[in-house]
Amino acid sequence: MNYRILLLSILAFGMFSCNNDDDAVDPCPTETILIETTSLETEYGCINTENSMEIDLPSGDFIIISDQQVFNMLVTEVCMPMIDFTTYDLVIGRQGLTSGNSSIRYDLIEICETGNQTLTVTFNLNATTVAPTLTFHALVPKLAAAQVLTVEIIIN
Repeated sequence: MNYRILLLSILAFGMFSCNNDDDAVDPCPTETILIETTSLETEYGCINTENSMEIDLPSGDFIIISDQQVFNMLVTEVCMPMIDFTTYDLVIGRQGLTSGNSSIRYDLIEICETGNQTLTVTFNLNATTVAPTLTFHALVPKLAAAQVLTVEIIIN
């Protein structure tokens, strides 16, 4: 009888004392997380926004727009969609270039430890002599109240 109690005690102790860390999901497996962005072109069918969209900002500056009323007040565009601001925030800015532009790339990362984000906007130049000031924008997932987003401009 004592052997049964001892065996059951050892078995119960072994089952309840195991820490199954192998199944735990690390919410922060890396230092940064790449987050997908979208655009007014993709979501709402706008075209050529870098040339047709206007906002009164100095070159190299940006703002984050979080509601339709502010968007309608600050942005001039041929395409003025009703943006789903419950899902997105609009990061929008202006950048002067020294030559023509062939493409713009957007990379949004979140620093896992802080939750803050950095949007890297890369302008890929071409050999044309036109030196435009372009409007850049990205629709990013809605930011939390204390979340900070910065923009880094790269000109290639």
